[in-house]
Amino acid sequence: MESALRIPVLETGRKSCLHCQTEYSAQSNSLFCCKGCETVHFLLKGRGLDQKPKAIQEDLSYLDDSEFVQSYATHESREMLFYLEGVHCAACVWLTEKLPDFCPGVEFLQLNLASGVARVRLYESGSFAQAAREIARLGYRPFPVKQGQSDELRKKEDRKLLIQLGVAGMLSGNIMLLAVALYAGASGALAELFKWSSFILFLPVLFYSAVPFFKSAWASLRVKQVSIDVPIVFGLAVGTAVSIVNLFMGSDQIYFDSLSTLVFLLLSTRYLLKKVNQHALNSSEWAHFLAPAKAKRFIGHSSKTETVSVNLLRPNDLIQVLPGECFPVDGVVVQGEGAVNCSLLTGESALVAASPGTAVNAGTWNQHSPLIVRVVASGPKTRLNRILASVESSLRSRAPIVAYVDRVGQAFVVAVLALAVLGFFIGLFVSGVQEGFQRALAIAIVVCPCTFALATPLAISLSIGRAAKAGILVKGADVLERLSQVRTVFFDKTGTLTVGELRVSHWDQFSDGAAEALMALEIRSAHPIARAVQRYFQGRFEWLPEVEDFREQPGKGVSGTIRGDRFEVRSHPSLDQTVSTRVGLFKNGVIVGAMTFSDVLREDSKSSVDQLKAMGLHVGILSGDAGGPVQDVSGQLGIQPGNSFSALSPEQKAEVVKGSPFTLMVGDGANDAVALAQAHASVAVQGGMEMSLRVASVYSSQSGVRSIPALLVLAQETLRVIRRNLVFAVVYNLVGIAVALSGRLDPLFAAVLMPLSALTVFLSTMAGTGKLRRAFR
Repeated sequence: MESALRIPVLETGRKSCLHCQTEYSAQSNSLFCCKGCETVHFLLKGRGLDQKPKAIQEDLSYLDDSEFVQSYATHESREMLFYLEGVHCAACVWLTEKLPDFCPGVEFLQLNLASGVARVRLYESGSFAQAAREIARLGYRPFPVKQGQSDELRKKEDRKLLIQLGVAGMLSGNIMLLAVALYAGASGALAELFKWSSFILFLPVLFYSAVPFFKSAWASLRVKQVSIDVPIVFGLAVGTAVSIVNLFMGSDQIYFDSLSTLVFLLLSTRYLLKKVNQHALNSSEWAHFLAPAKAKRFIGHSSKTETVSVNLLRPNDLIQVLPGECFPVDGVVVQGEGAVNCSLLTGESALVAASPGTAVNAGTWNQHSPLIVRVVASGPKTRLNRILASVESSLRSRAPIVAYVDRVGQAFVVAVLALAVLGFFIGLFVSGVQEGFQRALAIAIVVCPCTFALATPLAISLSIGRAAKAGILVKGADVLERLSQVRTVFFDKTGTLTVGELRVSHWDQFSDGAAEALMALEIRSAHPIARAVQRYFQGRFEWLPEVEDFREQPGKGVSGTIRGDRFEVRSHPSLDQTVSTRVGLFKNGVIVGAMTFSDVLREDSKSSVDQLKAMGLHVGILSGDAGGPVQDVSGQLGIQPGNSFSALSPEQKAEVVKGSPFTLMVGDGANDAVALAQAHASVAVQGGMEMSLRVASVYSSQSGVRSIPALLVLAQETLRVIRRNLVFAVVYNLVGIAVALSGRLDPLFAAVLMPLSALTVFLSTMAGTGKLRRAFR
C-alpha cells in the first residue's frame, strides 16, 4: 500500500518510482517516474488490486541502521520521532496509540494531534523498521524526523488534501449541474448521456478524493477496530454500488450527485478540523511566547545585520542583542559587557554580569548594553526548548472526560452500522429495496461521530493556547479538568502574595542625627534589612558621617563608632515583634530610633483573593514565616485566621495540602516543590521554569497572582463548553437517526447536515473560548 512506502532519496541525487521502483531525478516533485506509472498505480489502487510489495521491508530497514539511529534517535537510541501522514482527528490518536498491542517491541507510541508527530519508544529488543511497518499497516505513512523538522511534511500533506478537496468540489459541482437537468425532466438519449457523464465525473471523486476515508476505514478494520470513517465508507460503497447497478439497468435512481457532494463536504470538514488541530500549541510553539522567533545576524564579516528566523541560524553565527531584548538562542558573549536577567530559567531576580566568554540562554534578557553573541544552539536545541519538550508527554495527556468521550464515540460508530442495517429492513418492508437503501444511506451519512471527536480536544487545545499566549503554560488536558474541580486555594506568602523583599514601613527617631548614623552603618551591609534601609533613605542626605570599627555579625546586626559614640542596629526584647519585624538603633546602649519592616503586598493580591472568594472558593496561606507577619498579611487580604498557617516546614505544607481535597497550591517552583507536587492542582508563579515544570501542573511567567482567578475561570468555562458541545452532539445525532429511520431524510440533505453539525460544534467552541481572552487582559 502507498501508505506503507517511503520514497528514498539516493545518495546520487535520485529516487525510486513508487510503482515500478525505477530510479529518476530527485528534483522532480512527482512520486512516479512517468505518467503511465502514476495512472496504473492509482487505477490498481482504486480497484483494490494493489498488494503490499516486498520492497516495503527493504525500504524501511534503513531505520535500524546504526548511523541513522545515532542521528535520529534519542534516549539511549530507543526513541524516535515520526511524522505520520494521514492523521486528522482524535480517532487517529486512539488507533495509532494501540501500536504496542500488536507490535511487541514497542513500549509506547504518543501522537501529537496538533503536529502529526508520533514519539515511538522501543524496548531493547525492538526495531524502528518493524514499528514503522506496523504504523504503515494502520494507514499512516511514517516519516522519521528530528525535533522541529515536521513542518515541511505537514505542508506537503496539507497541499495534497487541498488538491483532493478541489477535485471533489469541481467535479461535484459539474455533477450537480447534470443532476439538475435530470430533475428538470431531461429524457431519452440526452438523459442517458447525462447519467453516464455523471458516472465518469464521479470516478475521480471516488478513486482520488475519497481515498483518505477508505484508507482510514480499512486500516482500522485490519486491526479489528471501528473508526469514524467506517460508516462513511459504508455509505459511499453502498451508494456507489446501487447507483452503478441502476445505471446499467436504465433506472433513474442514481446518487452520484449526492455521493460526490458528500465527499466534498466531508473533505471540507476534515481540512477545517486539521487546520484547527495544527493551531493547537505544542512545546515548540510555546517557545515562541518566551523567546524571539527572529534574530539580528551579522552579514559576513561586516558590521551590518539582517533580521532572520532563528531556525536559519547555525552554530558560530554572530548575532546582536540590544538592551531590553530577549536572547533568541543559546550562545556565548564575544563582545560587550552588561547584565542578564535569567529569572525565567533560574528564578533569581538578581542580574547576572555578562562579559566576553559568558554563556547566555534563549528566553533570558539583556538589560544594559549591546552584546554580540556567538550562536551555540538555536531552535529546538536550546535549553528552553529542551525544557518545554520534557513536558510534551504531559501536554498530550488526555483528560478523563476526553477518554470517556472517545469510548462513547467508538461504541457510537458500531451502533450507527447496526442502525443503518435496521433502517434498510424498515424501508424494505415499507416500500421496497429502494426505500431501504435510502434510509440506510441517510443514517450512515447524517450521523456525525465527528461531533464527539471534536467536542473535547478542540476546546481544550484552544484554551491551552489562550493561556500560553498570556505566559501561562498548562502541562496537559487533564490539568484543565483538575483545575475546574478546585474548591480551596492555598498561597505561599513570601514572593507570591508579597513582593518578597523587606521595606521600611515606619521610622521612629528619638534623637537628632539618628537617621544619618543609621544610614552610615547600613550602607556598608548587603543584608536585606540594610538594603531596605538604603532604599528608604536614598537621596535624603547630602553627606554621611564617617564610621570606624565597623562590624557585622550574621543573625545579630551591624555596629560601628561614629564621632566617638558606639552605634548598633539590632533587635531588642522591648520592641514588639508580633506584627512585623522591628529593629532598633542604639547609641551607647540607649535606643535612639526604631524601624518597622514589612513585606509589602503585591498590588494584585487583594483583588485576586477577592475574586477567588467571590467564586465561592476557600482561600488560605501556607507560610514558613512567623505568625505575626502571616496574620498581618491575612488581615490585609481578608483571609480567615483559621485558614492561615505559619512557621511550616516544606513537609508540613505538603501534609496540609494532602489533607485538603481539591486543593490548588500556588507558590515557588523551588521552595514549595513538595507541596506543589502533592496538591490536586498546582501553579508555580515564581522560580525557575525548569524546576517549576517538574513539580507543578502550571507554570506562570507572570509575576504576582493576578492570573490565578483567570486560570480557574478558563478551566471552568472550558469544561462548560465541552458539556454544551456534548449535549448538542447527542441531541443532533438522536434527532437525525429518528428522522432518517422514519424515511423523511434525503441522503443529499443528510450530507449537508453532517458537516454543518461539526461546524456548529466548532463555532460553539470558538465562541465559548473566545470569551476567555478578556480573562487574561
